[in-house]
Formats: sequence, structure tokens, C-alpha cells
Amino acid sequence: MTIVADTNKNYLLLLARRFPFNHGEVAAESYLESEIGLLSTYFDEVLAVGTEAPVGDKPTCALPDNVKPLALGCGDYFKDKIKLAARGIAFPLSGGKNIREAYASETIRGIGKCAFRGYFAARGKTKADVLGEKLRCLGYKPTHIYSFWFYDTALVAAWLTDSYPCARAVARAHGYDLYANRTCVHYLPFRRYLLSRLSRVLPCSKDGENYINSNWPGYESKVATSYLGTRELPDKSDEPTVSPLRIVSCSRIVDVKRVPLLAKAISLLDEIGLRVEWIHYGDGPQLEEAKCACKALMYSTAYFAGSLPNHEILEEYATKHFDLFVNVSTSEGLPLSIMEACGCGIPVIATDVGGTHEIVADGVNGFLLPGDCTPDDVAAAIRRFALLGADKVACMRHAARTVWENRFRLDASVEGLAQALGVSAGCKGHI
Repeated sequence: MTIVADTNKNYLLLLARRFPFNHGEVAAESYLESEIGLLSTYFDEVLAVGTEAPVGDKPTCALPDNVKPLALGCGDYFKDKIKLAARGIAFPLSGGKNIREAYASETIRGIGKCAFRGYFAARGKTKADVLGEKLRCLGYKPTHIYSFWFYDTALVAAWLTDSYPCARAVARAHGYDLYANRTCVHYLPFRRYLLSRLSRVLPCSKDGENYINSNWPGYESKVATSYLGTRELPDKSDEPTVSPLRIVSCSRIVDVKRVPLLAKAISLLDEIGLRVEWIHYGDGPQLEEAKCACKALMYSTAYFAGSLPNHEILEEYATKHFDLFVNVSTSEGLPLSIMEACGCGIPVIATDVGGTHEIVADGVNGFLLPGDCTPDDVAAAIRRFALLGADKVACMRHAARTVWENRFRLDASVEGLAQALGVSAGCKGHI
């Protein structure tokens, strides 16, 4: 693949971890499978880089004709974590100007934070070096750079603007890449440096915007909420509640998502004779723990469907009836899974963490739970929903669909991103 740049055209460099080679390793990047179709219409060429995808991998989704995939092969980080940390710790002396500027932008203390910063910087430097060489070989000169994460790819984007000074660089911000308490050392490196170097930072919730502005004041003009959105979804808000109650959840089965806690809540409901049919989409290391919590079910069923491509999950929503969506995470940005449920007219029970309250209004289109809720709390909320009358459930279903229509449609989301990138519809070839 060789790309010959035309200085009269718009070239986007999209930086992700796995997209468009995502086999389910990074669930959130399934969003890009929908976004790329609309976003590509604003540009003459798009180079979509899966920075951690193995070299030689094949795209896992269809791409528009003007989008070229590139698997960068920088993925063995956990294996080399200690080496990367050691390399990064030496950067203030051995690194180039950009690296020294990044380190000079903050003062930290503690071995854990210093090691994590070293790892983070070395991870970004590895990606930047490999990508820089690939861009030179391809002759690809980006006019705009979009990092899906406010993490190491955002650092790569910031550094690339020195080699491609016409580029406008933006980064989205979600959860683990935004909230410091999501890391084991309660710290994320180079926040102020990234805010100073990037053109815009786009948190996916108002909560995220407030978090950035309160912790790193002075960059408010660069920070703006940019909700993610979903493509058109079937309106199932007129469907009546059925018996047994059909519950759906969708996430990786990892510690922060607390799927085993939801499984325990289902078991508690079963013990009091409330029949539930629960299906969970997603896989992960806590799968067996979740299954174990459901072994004694007598009246209810629990089905773990495994990890499915996003379009298959949406097809499930379209062809099956669900009464309720449940999310019990301890931390979130603003979950795409909840947007998808609301778009189909499915009420939601969720923990009030991150920006979840921006889509779930307590008592309107679902119920909010405290972030530290117990299985009993979750079971009580589900039972409360099950006891609602048909009219109230119908109102909740319509309210769920309405909040999606007003805030979380894909076309509006992409239009906002394009504005942040400094392009507009029909601007191809006119930078």
C-alpha cells in the first residue's frame, strides 16, 4: 500500500488500539465500526491505525473505499512492562525535546507513579517511532489526527504535530483514559502537557468535562463534551412487558463491570420466586464466577452468550424482546451499551457513576443505584421495576427512546467530532 499525498486534500490519521482489527479485545472500539462510515465522508483519505494489532492482521469490519487499514504491531506491552518502565524512567536524560517537555510539564513523587509514567512514555514513544517510519514509507502526510483515546495514542498524536505542523489533533476521552482513580496508582501521566499540545479534548460526558476542567484548569476552551452515538436502532418502545422478566446486560466480564454481583442479584430474585430470564453478552476472566453464582437457580435462567461483534448484538436487540437493561459498573465514562439499550426503548437500571446519570434519569427511563451497591440493592431495584404497572413501564420505554433520539444519535456525534477537527461536510480538497 502506497499513498501519495496531495496538498490540496484532507487526510485523516485515526489512532486506535485495535480498530479496524478488533477481535473483541477492546470492546469500546466497536463504536468506530459505525463512526467510520460517516466520518470518512469528511475526508479524501483516512489511514486507520490499529496501533496494537499484529502486523499482517486482516480488518474485522467493512471499511469505506477511502479508508486504508494499518496494523502497527505494537502490542506486547504487558510482557515488556518492566523494560518499558525502566526505559521511560531514563527519558528525562536520554529522550528528545518532546519527551523532555512532557516530563517537565509535571512533578510527581512515588516509585509507583514514576514507574507508570515511564511505562506510559515508552509505550507512546514506541508507537510514535514505528508509526512515523510507516508514514514516511507510505508518503502519507496527515492534515488531521484523531486519537480515539486520551491515553498513549493521544501522546503520539501530540508528538506527530511537530512533524506535520498543519495537522489539527484531537482526542476523545472515555473512562480508564480519563479518570485517575481507574489506575492502580491513581495517576495518569502528562495530562497538562496533552491539553496544551492537542487542539481539542473531547470527553464523552459532561462529568468527564467537569473532571478535566476542575483538575487541570486553564484549558476550558479546548475541552468540550462530545457524546458518542449509535446508528439507527429499531424502536421497540411500544412492546409490553412479558413474563418471565427478560433482562439483558452487555460488557466485558472484568472486575470493574461486576457481572458476578449482578448474577448474585438474579439468584436473590430467584430465591423469592421472581422468575427472570437473564442474558449477558460479553466474556472475560470473571465468567466462571458469574456462572457459579447462578448454579442454584430454580425458577430463573441465566445465559452467557459470549463475546459477539457489535452488529450481532444489535441484531439480537432487534429480533428479541428485552424488558430491562442492567449495568452495575463501579466506574464508567458514558456507556455505549446503555445508549444502544435506550435507542431500542429498553429501560435501564445502572450505577450512578461517571456520566451515566446523563442518559439514565432516575424514575424516568430507569433507576439509578449507588456506585457501591450490593446484590440486595440490585435485586430490589429489579423487583421494583417488575412491580411497576403497564402504563409506567410504557412511559419508561418511550422515555428511553426519547433520550437517545435527542442526544445520542450517531450522525450528530460525528458532526460534532468533525467540527472539532476543523472540517465540515463538503470540505474535501479545501483545507
